[in-house]
Amino acid sequence: MGTIGIQLGAKGATLVTAILFARALGPEEFGRYGFVMSIITLAALPTVAGLPQLLVREISQYTLYGQNALLSGLLKWSNRYVLLISMFSIIIIYTLAVLNLWDEAVKALILSAFLLIPLKGGLSRQGAVINGFHRPELAQLPTLVLAPIFALLVSSWLYFYTSEDLTSQKLVYIQIFAHISAAFLGIMIVNLVTRQSVAITTPIYRIKKWHKALLPFTIITVVGTMNSELTTVMLGFFGFEESIGYFRVAVTGMTVLALSLTAVNSVSGPKIASLYKQKNLDETQNVLTQSVRLSVMTSVPLAGFLILFGEYFISFLFGKEYIPAASILSILCVGQIVNVSMGSVGLVLNMTGNEKFALRAQLFNLVLMIGLLVTLVPFYQGIGAAIAVSSGMVFWNLLMAYDVYRLTGLKTWIRF
Repeated sequence: MGTIGIQLGAKGATLVTAILFARALGPEEFGRYGFVMSIITLAALPTVAGLPQLLVREISQYTLYGQNALLSGLLKWSNRYVLLISMFSIIIIYTLAVLNLWDEAVKALILSAFLLIPLKGGLSRQGAVINGFHRPELAQLPTLVLAPIFALLVSSWLYFYTSEDLTSQKLVYIQIFAHISAAFLGIMIVNLVTRQSVAITTPIYRIKKWHKALLPFTIITVVGTMNSELTTVMLGFFGFEESIGYFRVAVTGMTVLALSLTAVNSVSGPKIASLYKQKNLDETQNVLTQSVRLSVMTSVPLAGFLILFGEYFISFLFGKEYIPAASILSILCVGQIVNVSMGSVGLVLNMTGNEKFALRAQLFNLVLMIGLLVTLVPFYQGIGAAIAVSSGMVFWNLLMAYDVYRLTGLKTWIRF
């Protein structure tokens, strides 16, 4: 409940920030800004892909058995890994920009936003380390609380108390400032939770083992992130920047529905890893049952509200110019209801050593998504994108829930 409370505040700040950005920029420029942020997210994938899941699982097990030397080695190795891979990602994104892959407006934004790549990687690593020490409430602070609050405060000051107009370029600079500020707090929290375990410990490295374990997690995250960001990129590829603005407004509403599931996963991930390692299946099932019940009770009523009154909700918050996003939101809500009702399917597969089956489901979903996006987006734009996203969400949830039950005997879906 503490984690949910933190995330409620964080999502509230994110929602207010999105409203401010959308109103200040208008659908087309807001869509361009969203397009660039999706490109940066994809560029940051090699930096963050799979590492948080690996860190949570390994740290939970090392602390369980008091393996402090391995824990110290893992922490040092993961920090170097993020820095090194970030440099490669920056070089690639800079090269693509210089080759004029995008138009000048998008290119200028991308070149000013590349610093977000190592910042996203560092914040993701910090959160995973803190969560691995069973401190999910602290793990949320840098990325989900401080970064959006800093962005909201700075953008609000510029919007309400200065004569300057907010532009997509300024929003990029605001995001960089917010991420840097959050990263400093994350460093302090990581030092606080790890100092007793690694203070005077000589690190032991098992880099080959970690890289081998990281590979399936990495592929899963890459495919999963592509599933979520591909829609924006596809709309931008076909030149529907205004539709990107509508779609991102709708996604902002949908993410509120996933809040409880995200919070529950933050708490239950380390518990599932530890309990399953101890072969305590009854207690693992109890964690899953309670988690999905909490997620459904908090999310489904809100989904019903957004489906029935989404047009009024969007018009009131974002302005009448974004009313076309209401239909997109309703379609996304249907998929999100299924997502929440099926429980923590991907998390359970990852935490129980069955990453390859989560990967299989994500790959199938990616193929399905690409086919639906290519077919529907050119004709139906944002509506087609929403249908593709919801269809994929239903498909991979059902497939992974079946795999969890078949492989572990655990039931992740809602049961009363």
